[in-house]
Amino acid sequence: MRKIKLEDWKKKSSSIPKEKKIKGRPTPKWKLRDSIRYIKRRDEYLREEGILVKKGDRKWKLNVFASQ
Repeated sequence: MRKIKLEDWKKKSSSIPKEKKIKGRPTPKWKLRDSIRYIKRRDEYLREEGILVKKGDRKWKLNVFASQ
């Protein structure tokens, strides 16, 4: 096993960031509301067409061959 002095190791190591950088801006509330509305309307349409079928209390099945 190779031995290295602590001082040499500190010189070669990269600097550790003190705080994490923010990767992006937070999603606005209106975008979240719109996406939730879209998902609910899509599910409602799929249920009306018979593509999304209820299997249990909180379970749904995607009936791919409903139109045939």
